[in-house]
Amino acid sequence: MARDTMDAVRFLGQSAIRVDRVEVPLPEGREVVIKIKAASICGTDRENLEGKGQPTVPGHENAGEVVAVDRPAWVSVGTRVAINCHVTCRHCAHCLNGDLYFCPELRVIGFDRDGGYADYLRVPEQCCMPLPQDISYEVGSLLVDMLGTPYRAVKRAGLLPGAQIAIWGAGPIGLGALLVAVALGSRAAVLDFSESRLQMARELGAELALNPRREDVSEVLAGWTDRRGLEAAFDCVGHEQAVRQGMAALKKRGTQVIVGVSHRLELNPWEDFICRELTVYGSRNFNLAEFDEMIALVRHGLPVGKVITHRFKITEAERAFSVFRSGECGKILFVE
Repeated sequence: MARDTMDAVRFLGQSAIRVDRVEVPLPEGREVVIKIKAASICGTDRENLEGKGQPTVPGHENAGEVVAVDRPAWVSVGTRVAINCHVTCRHCAHCLNGDLYFCPELRVIGFDRDGGYADYLRVPEQCCMPLPQDISYEVGSLLVDMLGTPYRAVKRAGLLPGAQIAIWGAGPIGLGALLVAVALGSRAAVLDFSESRLQMARELGAELALNPRREDVSEVLAGWTDRRGLEAAFDCVGHEQAVRQGMAALKKRGTQVIVGVSHRLELNPWEDFICRELTVYGSRNFNLAEFDEMIALVRHGLPVGKVITHRFKITEAERAFSVFRSGECGKILFVE
């Protein structure tokens, strides 16, 4: 008997995209099938999209409804879920601590195995994060990365209400950091080259929205902090110059947080760590215990959905990624 088919996006390399008709996955053991209701495009898709492509279906920020099960432990048909993209052993020290992305057996949905840029997705039941009825699927897809990543990054900074911080990058991760920081009582400046993204930052609570091509960043930030310096600087673009600029603007014993993905950074131990006693740390994703904390923030009014600027059907993938590559957007979602 012929299997039902569905649409699924393929990255062919060099920004080429194709939407294929493929078989709908079947449940097996504790792997369940999800009807994708919302799947978010992420900046980390860019490498495979513009590079050599990938053999699997992309998409690692997903939410949907369980539609088929085999031998599940707790989900059932109709369960609403956000999908944690980390498939792990679940018994090592990192997994037991909730830091799934440190697991030595880590495999990632949307990279190592098929992801959510498709009508249906099969995932291990362990990846299903229960999504309350009052949280939309769109917001659910944002919680697992776009909000989860900056949430943990900001939380780890230990900021007190009134702290002055700056965020380099007004893409979705930077805007997520802005939302969390403002919700926790910080005063925030945001830096980006895109005027449309800077306008979004203003609307989401940034006190300052600066374009480094047009303004003297060091002088403006120094004046804004009355020459005291920033409490914390967040690199959400993944560029050494952004980190160096942020560190220069920090107060003594300030904190530099690296969230954007890059592969080179040169630091001066004497100037940066000894003379000024700065703290520098990287932050990757949220701890499992923090999912409920983010749900609570959304319920208390965190307007994470305002970061969404475009919605497309899976069949409109070429248009969606054209907008994504332009940079003139916030978060882009594939929806039903």
